[in-house]
Amino acid sequence: MGGWEVKSMKNLRFLLGVIIVGSLCLVAIMTWRTLPPPQGKKAPVKEPAIAADLQLNRVKYTETREGIKEWELEAASVRYFEDENTLFFEQVKATFFGKNQETYVLVGKRGKINTQTKALEVFDGVKLDSSDGYQMQTQSLKYQAERRELMTSDPVEMSGPQLRVQGTGLIVELNRQRMKVLKQVTTTFFHSTQETSRGSL
Repeated sequence: MGGWEVKSMKNLRFLLGVIIVGSLCLVAIMTWRTLPPPQGKKAPVKEPAIAADLQLNRVKYTETREGIKEWELEAASVRYFEDENTLFFEQVKATFFGKNQETYVLVGKRGKINTQTKALEVFDGVKLDSSDGYQMQTQSLKYQAERRELMTSDPVEMSGPQLRVQGTGLIVELNRQRMKVLKQVTTTFFHSTQETSRGSL
C-alpha cells in the first residue's frame, strides 16, 4: 500500500509539473504576441486587406506644378486602392528636382502615395543620393509636397566629401538645397588619410 501511495504521489507531482509548464508556455506565447516592436524598428506598414482596384507593372509617375516637373517615380509594380486614395509601389526609385537643376535620387524596396495630398513615403532599405555628392541611408523617408521637403524621424547616416554624419531625424529642404540631421548628431571629418571626430552634438 505504501508503495502505491508513493507511486501515486509521483504521478500527481508529474501531472502538476506538466500543468505548470504548460501554463508558463501559454503565458509566454501570449506575452510575445502582445509585445510592441523593438525600439529602432517600426511596425510593418499595413496595406488594405481587400483586392486592389488596379494593378500595373513597370510604371512611371511624374508630378508637376505649374508646368514644372517637381519629381518623378519609377517602380517595378503598383497597386491602386480607390477607397484608401493610396498607391502602393514595389522597388521604388524617385527623383526630385531642385530650383537650380540639382537632383535627389531616392530608392527603397516599397513606397506609397496618397493621391489626395500627394504625400509620398518610401521605406525599407532607403537610400538618397544628391547630385552634389552626398549620400544618406535610413529606414523610411517622407516627401511633403506643400513644403517641398523630405523628412524622417528614423536613425540616419549621411556621408559626403570629407565627412560622415550620424544621428536621428533628417530634413532635406529641396528649394534651399539643404540637409539637416536633427538630433544625437555625431560628425566625423576626413582630411586626406586622417580622420577627425567631433563627437556628439
